[in-house]
Amino acid sequence: MKILKKFAGMVLAVCLMVPMFGAVAFAAEGRLMYTDPSTKVGENVEIELVVTSDSGETVGDVQVNMSYDPEYLEFLSGDGFTADGSGALSYEGTGDGAELRATVTFYVLQTGEAKLTVDGTTASMASGEELTLREGSSTVTIEAADDGTTSVEPQGTGASTAGETTDIVVSVNGTDYNFSEAYTGNDIPAGYAETTLTFEGEERKFVANEAGVTLGFLVDGSGAGSFFLYNEEDATFSPFIALTVSDTTSIVPLGGAESVTLPETYQEVELTVQEQTFPAWSDPMTPRYYVLRALNTRTGETALYQYDTDDGTYQYFIAPAEEEETGLPIPGKIGEIINDNLLILVIAVGAVGLLIFILMIMFAVKLVHRNQELDDLYDEYDIPFDDEEEEVVKKDKKNKKSKKGSSRKSDDYDDEYDDYDEEYDDDYPDDEYDDEYDDGYDEEYDDGYDEDGYDDGYDEDDEDDYADRRQATTRIKKKGKGRRGGSDDDDYNISFIDL
Repeated sequence: MKILKKFAGMVLAVCLMVPMFGAVAFAAEGRLMYTDPSTKVGENVEIELVVTSDSGETVGDVQVNMSYDPEYLEFLSGDGFTADGSGALSYEGTGDGAELRATVTFYVLQTGEAKLTVDGTTASMASGEELTLREGSSTVTIEAADDGTTSVEPQGTGASTAGETTDIVVSVNGTDYNFSEAYTGNDIPAGYAETTLTFEGEERKFVANEAGVTLGFLVDGSGAGSFFLYNEEDATFSPFIALTVSDTTSIVPLGGAESVTLPETYQEVELTVQEQTFPAWSDPMTPRYYVLRALNTRTGETALYQYDTDDGTYQYFIAPAEEEETGLPIPGKIGEIINDNLLILVIAVGAVGLLIFILMIMFAVKLVHRNQELDDLYDEYDIPFDDEEEEVVKKDKKNKKSKKGSSRKSDDYDDEYDDYDEEYDDDYPDDEYDDEYDDGYDEEYDDGYDEDGYDDGYDEDDEDDYADRRQATTRIKKKGKGRRGGSDDDDYNISFIDL
């Protein structure tokens, strides 16, 4: 019995211990890593810090305390980084994914190897769970400069103390700012170092990069300060917004729309970048792209760049050349008028050509109708055509040549005439009218033709008959002058037969 009680007590104890095992929590794990760059004396070097979670969950708040050797490296800048100038460096940031990245920039002072080590970390996941980091370190390999220099003096920006805000008022896009020297090394953008320039009659603190791009620190009415792009030529400021084009190059949008020349198809618009408005140009045919004027921070040159709204990228832009107007270079005022009214001139010429074409058709129709009328007139008066007249003349000449030499033709003609008389007498019996007609006809016929035949009678009078026919033809021709393109000299023959 006692044994059973002991066994039951042991089972109960085990059951009570199970929830305790489930309540034990294990911290998430991750890694802290650095890059190991190589550089040269007198150059700027960037070291990248990377925090990752092994679970792939979003990294939350991260704080890292580090140390570097100030004899080799001078702190310049870095978002979230703070340095005291004596070698202590700290970072604070919040991730937005499974990986957190940050970059710190140093100025290289001398040859050798410079180490960046971790003194301590505090990190958590976005869910609030603690994140334990396996810590790494960075080693910077430093070589002599290209000219053989092995060491340089510090620039003095790493331990800069805040200066004072001056009473110098500067206006940028309608907003007033005060020029200030109250910035620290943490405020200086990567790749820039402190320098001094003469401004408003005194030496003032500015920052500049190797390409000569200069920035000045301005403070607004609320006391918030930031760097602005400074133009030494006219001592003016403009917003400083660095847009990344590549790993080594960024551009800063500029104003100055009056200095930009583009084809007329481009229309000026406004482009808002990081709450700042800049002039830009867009072609309605390609609304996807915008062209803006910008400063290249790597080269220090001002040029045009094209912004792709779909990809969110910037590319160097070469403005297309204006199309040259083609045409005849007509000098003087007349040429200008013609060039200005070329379309109207073309329409007028086309209208005149159409009018001429219509008139030609009308004249052609009238000519056809006139020819038809002349044809009817010639048919009415039995006027022979030119070719028929020529045939008559040829026949007359032929008859002349063959007169008295063709008795055979005359005999044939007489035989045919006799046959005709016999037929006529058969059809029309003895009648006074017939006799009278035959006697009259025979007498007239005998007068014109002798016993030798037709040729003898015709030979005596053919010249007079031909003249009479010409005269009669001329009288009728006057009534139908111009038929078929003829002229006043055209001749028509009419053969008259005396019955």
